[in-house]
Amino acid sequence: MRASDIMTMGATTVRPDTTIEHAARVMLEHRISGLPVVNAQGKLLGIVTERDLLRREEIGTARHRPRWLEIWLNRSQLAREYAQEHGREVEHVMSRDVASVGPDAPVGEIVDLMEKRRIKRLPVVSEGKVIGIVSRSNLLSALSRHVGEIPLSVVSDLEIRKRIMEEVENKAWMLDVAIDVVVHDGVVHLNGTVADENVRAAIRVAAENTSGAVRVVDNIRVVTPAADDT
Repeated sequence: MRASDIMTMGATTVRPDTTIEHAARVMLEHRISGLPVVNAQGKLLGIVTERDLLRREEIGTARHRPRWLEIWLNRSQLAREYAQEHGREVEHVMSRDVASVGPDAPVGEIVDLMEKRRIKRLPVVSEGKVIGIVSRSNLLSALSRHVGEIPLSVVSDLEIRKRIMEEVENKAWMLDVAIDVVVHDGVVHLNGTVADENVRAAIRVAAENTSGAVRVVDNIRVVTPAADDT
């Protein structure tokens, strides 16, 4: 099993100059704990997570050390902390040393990387651009589907998922869509968020028309994009 078999297709992303407030609202609206940060060409620059937003002056969680202690600390680190706690844009708080995987990365490699880096999600990158996300919940979902199943059932469900993903992935209306497709015994579960009801309907139609799908459960939420403050 590989990243492309379990990843959430597409990814909700932000730019470096996106405001902190906007990024926080996007995380809440989409019920996700992290956002890849990309440039205008879609190239991965970093990632901003809930953890990066824990220390903020606005909510009284900024670090307050005695002046005498700060004298002995690394100046570069202190400056970095100040920018994280007071900066107004994502580029001031995001993690730049971001790990990522390709769509063909084995699941075992993904788990090893998550454990080594102590992270919850990995952007999936192809040709320099973010095409999806693999999170711990994706791994748990895969586990719940496949434990105790016979191999032929797994292969069949994976094939149905692959056909659905291939059908919709290059459609023009899939821009800025983040969906996950879960198939269990031929029953297709559609999860994720879209910004338009027509896109939601189109994805459901694609799933219903896929050979091997016996039923489609549509859990996709329509979320109107939050207005950026910039």
